[in-house]
Amino acid sequence: MSPIDVVDVPDPGQWTSTLAGSADDACELLTAIDHGAELEILVVLRGREGLRMLRTRVPAKDPCLDSAVAVLPAVAWHEREVAEMFGVTFAGHPDPRPLLLREHVEAPPLRRSTPLPERIARPWPGARDAGARRRPTPPPGVRNSWQGRDVDEGAP
Repeated sequence: MSPIDVVDVPDPGQWTSTLAGSADDACELLTAIDHGAELEILVVLRGREGLRMLRTRVPAKDPCLDSAVAVLPAVAWHEREVAEMFGVTFAGHPDPRPLLLREHVEAPPLRRSTPLPERIARPWPGARDAGARRRPTPPPGVRNSWQGRDVDEGAP
């Protein structure tokens, strides 16, 4: 298997024109990575020469990127998913309806700034008081006397 050729697109305005050169390639993946202050958008394409990854970065406060559906129609569903999960606006997308979630979702669920609702309602499992000390437990089949204790508390 050949390595992936990585192409960085430093200017998000050049995203569609860069993808236009890959119109004959098949889209394997289009996703985003949340780096806090900015989002990295990447697409993996499979062509005759092998795999190629194009990536660019957009600010996390207002993530907007031109839609590549006109030059690469296979990214239509991928863009809808990234728009829904990360809050990226793909300008010019022909069908910006939600793909996976209901319409009333307040924040994009895969952004680092979105709190997990389960952690708001319940404490983190395994959380304990910092002052509380747990009793050490020997592994199964290990006698307490083997761990330097004088008393064998029912170990086999």
